[in-house]
Amino acid sequence: MKPKIWFIFILILLLPMFIFCASAYEVSSVNRASNPHDKLKLSSLNIPGNQGKVFLICIDRVSLADIYQTDTPNLDLLIQQAGIGLMTTNTGGSRSQRDAYLTMGAGTRVSASDKSPLGLHVDELHQGVAAGSLYKQITGMTAPADAIVNLGFAQAVRNNKNRPYTVNIGALGTALKQAGLRFAVIGNSDTAGEYKRYSVSFMMDEEGIVPAGEVHESILMEDLGRPFGVRTDYGKVMKTIEELWDTIDVFALELGDTSRAEDFRYEATDEMNQRYKSTAIEEGDAFIGELIQRMDPGRDLLVIASALGSANDLAENNRLTPVIVMGPGYDSSLLVSASTKRPGISTNLDISTTILSHYGIKRQGGQLGNRIHSSGEKMEVEELLEYNKRLKEVNNQRAPLLRSYVSVLTILLLAALICIFFLRKYLAYAEIFLQFIMVVPISYLLLPLFYKSTPAGSLSLSWLLASAITGLVWVFTKERSMIAKSGSYCLIITVLLIADQLTGAALIAFSPLGYDIISGVRFYGLGNEYMGVLLGASCTGIGVISQYSEQKGKGLSMWLLLPVFALILFVLSHPGIGANVGGTVSALMAYSSFIILQWKDQLRLHHIVSIGAVTAVFLVLLFLFDSSRAVDSQSHMGQTVSLIRENGFFELVLIAKRKIEVNIRLFRYTIWTRVFLLSLFSMAMLLFRPVGIFRVIKKKRPRFIKGIVSGVIGCITALLVNDSGIVAAGTSMIYLAPPVLLAVMEQLPDRRNRLLWKKAAL
Repeated sequence: MKPKIWFIFILILLLPMFIFCASAYEVSSVNRASNPHDKLKLSSLNIPGNQGKVFLICIDRVSLADIYQTDTPNLDLLIQQAGIGLMTTNTGGSRSQRDAYLTMGAGTRVSASDKSPLGLHVDELHQGVAAGSLYKQITGMTAPADAIVNLGFAQAVRNNKNRPYTVNIGALGTALKQAGLRFAVIGNSDTAGEYKRYSVSFMMDEEGIVPAGEVHESILMEDLGRPFGVRTDYGKVMKTIEELWDTIDVFALELGDTSRAEDFRYEATDEMNQRYKSTAIEEGDAFIGELIQRMDPGRDLLVIASALGSANDLAENNRLTPVIVMGPGYDSSLLVSASTKRPGISTNLDISTTILSHYGIKRQGGQLGNRIHSSGEKMEVEELLEYNKRLKEVNNQRAPLLRSYVSVLTILLLAALICIFFLRKYLAYAEIFLQFIMVVPISYLLLPLFYKSTPAGSLSLSWLLASAITGLVWVFTKERSMIAKSGSYCLIITVLLIADQLTGAALIAFSPLGYDIISGVRFYGLGNEYMGVLLGASCTGIGVISQYSEQKGKGLSMWLLLPVFALILFVLSHPGIGANVGGTVSALMAYSSFIILQWKDQLRLHHIVSIGAVTAVFLVLLFLFDSSRAVDSQSHMGQTVSLIRENGFFELVLIAKRKIEVNIRLFRYTIWTRVFLLSLFSMAMLLFRPVGIFRVIKKKRPRFIKGIVSGVIGCITALLVNDSGIVAAGTSMIYLAPPVLLAVMEQLPDRRNRLLWKKAAL
């Protein structure tokens, strides 16, 4: 390889890194100033005297709308003075309270067992046997006399031991215990003859033990006018808190009545169900107001959360629940965490980390959450409800819009191949439809600007928008070749994606082709769908620009393309914008290949090795940069470095295993597999048939072909290095296969085809 190419490689690496480093000091200093807990020293001593107490109030099976529509003066006042947001409730198992609570306690997605809700005092009887005796049978250990034990602990550990990532059941309780802090659980969600002590599985340590609390049925009082004839005795709850005040640092309070109201929904009328839930929320609100009066707002932390939404919300795919945080460092703005980097949104994995962060306690191995903190951005409750509604609608529209597009895309690709080989008289129409399918991702990105609440409305509007864009580009490039038209679409989507990322990703968050915030897979950056689109479109677009620049005798210098490559890499890789490791690797492979192909007509093994070495260096620097930032600013890259430091390089093996397993599963089931395979098949066929056509295109449009080749290299790389690589590979093909098909159609020696095109143009 020539030294000049090496120099360009080095500049590709250094330009984004210079930007990273320039922003590093500012970002770190801002976060350290706004997050005073980051300065706390880790300690194994009891330190509540400095940081006060923590109260976690679990008010389950309610939504933000339920609270807003109920008479809750204390919560209303709290919302005005404290941080508020929405929390994802995804687990590693089912959408159930037992899985949700165990997930929050472990700090990573896990699945519970049927016995996980069995949290009992050691002297309580279960099936006629004392819980302490059952616990000893299960673990071989004797629990302390005042402890609460979880009888599903061993099964939960067994259920999650083969996961391809570190799982630490009981991580929250373990971390608190190791720091010398005491914790307690008060309250339950028991129903008739059934123990439901979910908070025990949330607070327990690695041995399945909570050292203190009150979860016995005595915390309830008889009330025949309420679901299952009982309700929470808030007088007893407050009395228990006062008795434990001097010895307990962290209280988990399971209010229970809203959960019982939800469990009773099949027994009563809708009107009674609503009355039961509203009454439970109002009584919980009164208790919260009384508790706040006893708290020290300058030292104590209050977290109010709903581990799982109502059945109606879940049926509508609304898996976001309210979370409210009051305490030192929190103001009346939207809550956010480094897990989401999106104001107003946090995850259920962040709850335990927020509690630990209040005391400056380090996370346990496997805990992936980040501290929830105030974002500084404000939003009224009505606006937050509307935001929740939009996210729910995006979730519900995503599947039908993507399936419709992939179905049409598949049909049109097949039809185009048939036209090329057998029905060339219809090529003019095939050309129009191929352009249309390249425009649909553009219309899906712009769709949030023209909000429609129903899938049918969004589908109709997006396809009308795609038709309009296709027509406009055709008019403005009427005399241009098919390659020029393809390049226009590629450049439009590339510019739109980069601009959206640099301005806060407002479009992609509500695009059906973007990431789904409710699903909790990704909250910021591009996501694998549009990452693939950007990869394929940028390579094809750059190839087209280079081709026409060369034809005009100007010759597009690599020095002019270098800033474009660097900007895209910056958007993909920067921890505060994209943090897409797989996309970064794929882009580096694609763009490096394009550069080499400008000097060499083919790639050799030593070129691939060189690109791999450059990519490895870039990733190491990128991960180290992210890990050096403030904890609340780190992306998953910085967290990965922390995991490696804590658990060794075996953590990389687990990450690789997880990515491979996800990719294999998605390859079998995702709709993008057919797009990728059909596109690859189409391009492979055109290499041989019609005979010699590809050689003609390569001779006439060499730089265009080099752009396509580099895009395919990036596409294959994306398939191999992403945990959902088949998705990125499939979407990248949208801007690789159709341009090739259009280029072939343009070169076919068919006079009738040219006449039909002129007729279609009229």
